[in-house]
Amino acid sequence: MRQMYGFVIAIIFVFHCTISGAQPLRVGVSALPPTLGNPFTGASLPAAELWLSIYDGLTRLNWSSEPEPALALSWENTSPNTWVFHLRPGVTYHNGKPFNAHAVVDLFALMKRKDMARFLIPNDLTMVAGTRAIDNLTVEIETFEPDAIFPKRLATLLVVDPALWDEIGVDGYTLAPVGTGPFRLVSFGRGNAVATLEAYPASWRAPTDVKSVEYRLVSDKTSRIQALLSGQLDIITGLHVDDVPVIEGQGFNVSVESNPQVKSIALPNVLHGDDHPLTDVRVRQALNYAVDKESIAKFIMFGYAEVASQGWTSLTIGYNANLKPYGYDPDRARALLAEAGYPNGFAMNIEVATDTTTPDSLMYQKVEQDLEAVGIDVTLRAIPFSDYSRKYASSDWGDADAFNLIWNNSAFQDPIRPIEYYSCLRATPFFCAPELIEPIKRSNAEIDSQKRDLLLQDISAQLHALAPAIWLTNAVYTIGYNDRIADFVSRPTGVVFEALTLKGD
Repeated sequence: MRQMYGFVIAIIFVFHCTISGAQPLRVGVSALPPTLGNPFTGASLPAAELWLSIYDGLTRLNWSSEPEPALALSWENTSPNTWVFHLRPGVTYHNGKPFNAHAVVDLFALMKRKDMARFLIPNDLTMVAGTRAIDNLTVEIETFEPDAIFPKRLATLLVVDPALWDEIGVDGYTLAPVGTGPFRLVSFGRGNAVATLEAYPASWRAPTDVKSVEYRLVSDKTSRIQALLSGQLDIITGLHVDDVPVIEGQGFNVSVESNPQVKSIALPNVLHGDDHPLTDVRVRQALNYAVDKESIAKFIMFGYAEVASQGWTSLTIGYNANLKPYGYDPDRARALLAEAGYPNGFAMNIEVATDTTTPDSLMYQKVEQDLEAVGIDVTLRAIPFSDYSRKYASSDWGDADAFNLIWNNSAFQDPIRPIEYYSCLRATPFFCAPELIEPIKRSNAEIDSQKRDLLLQDISAQLHALAPAIWLTNAVYTIGYNDRIADFVSRPTGVVFEALTLKGD
C-alpha cells in the first residue's frame, strides 16, 4: 500500500509538472531576509530580490536615474509640498482584494504608527505629512518640505494589504506575506530555508515563462557553486568576483553587474562622546590614507570594481568627477594621527556583517591589516546580519567604534539616501555635520535636475573633506546561471524572475 501511495504521488507530481509546463526555477542564495515576508526592514540585496517578487511599490527603479511606473502609472508635483499619484486600475492583492487609493492612505497611516518606528522603511518616510484619496485611483500625498526625489523614495515602500496586516499582525505577515507582485508565497519551508513562490497571473507584471520559484537558502558559497555545476540549481547569487573564472570555465554563465553602491567602513562621530578619536576629522582622514584601496580593487575585487572617491559613483546624479580617492599614504596617516594627539594610535572595535551578498571578509581583513600598520589596534568582529540590522536601526552599537556600511545609492538610484543617513537629519544619527543640513534640504527641494546635480556635487566635496567613512570600492552583484535561462534580466534590486525567458525543459 505504501508503494502504491508513493506511485500515485509521483504520478500527480509528473502531471502537475506537465500542466505547469516546467519545473520550478531553482535559485540558491546566501541568505533569506531575516524578517522573511516583512518588507519594511530594509531595501538591500538579497532581501529586496525576494520581496520585489512578492510585492510592488508605487514606483520602481531600473538602471536609469528616473523612477518608472509600477502601481502608480503617473504622478505630478502639483505644489512644492504636494504629489498626486494616478494608480494602475484592476490591481488585486494575492488574496483577491482590490488595490486602490484607500489602501495607499491606510498604508501610510500604518507607516506612522509608533510600533512601526523600529523598522527602517517607515523611518525613511518621516517627510510625509498626510495623504488623502481623491478618488478610487488617485491619491494625494503631502510632505512637510519639498522633496524632489519623493517618487524615487516610494520605490522602497512595498505595498502590503494594510487591513490584513492589522488582522494578523507583523508576526503573521512575516510568515504569510500578501502583496500584488508577480509571485505569491506558498511557503517558507521547513526551517524557513526555502521560499516557494508560484506565479500570480493577475499581476500587472505577470511572469513570462517562470511559473514557480524555489528560493533556497544555501549559506555556503562553495556549496552554491557545486549545486549550480551539478544541475541542482539554475541561478546562484551572493558570489564573489573570483568565482567568475571557475563558473565560466565549466561552461556556465555569469553576470557581473556594477552598481552605484559603495562599500565602506562607517566612522561615526556622535556615538561615544566628544573625546572619541573619530570625532576628529584628522583621524578620519588618517584612516582613509592608511588603507590600500587600490590593492583591494585589483586583488580582492579582481579589477571588477574601482576605488571610490566618494559615497556614490558616476552611475548616479551628483557624482563629482573632480574628487580623487584618498591615496594610500601610511606616512601621511601617521602624521595626521600624531597631529590629532594619537602618535601611538588607539584601540578600535569594528563590527562587520559578513553573511549577506558578496563575501567581503577579505576586504575587511585588509582594512584591519592596513590600519594596524599605522598603529591602530583593531578588533574586527563579525556579527549576524540580524544583529547588524537592529544595531543600525537604533544606532546602539555598544562598544563598537565603527562598522561596515554600504552607501546604498541603488535603493533610489540616487545618493540622497546615504547622504541623509550620514547626517544630523537621521532619526538616530551616527554621524552629524550641522553644516550639511541646509545643503541637503536645498538639494531635496530642487526639482531642476541640472541644478540639483550641482548641489549634490557640492555636498560630495564637503563629505570628502569630512571623511565620514573609509570609502573602499563600488559594489558589484555577481550571479551565476545555467543554460536553462535564455534571456537573463536584472535590476538594481536583483534578478527579475518574472521577466526571464526559459528554454524548453
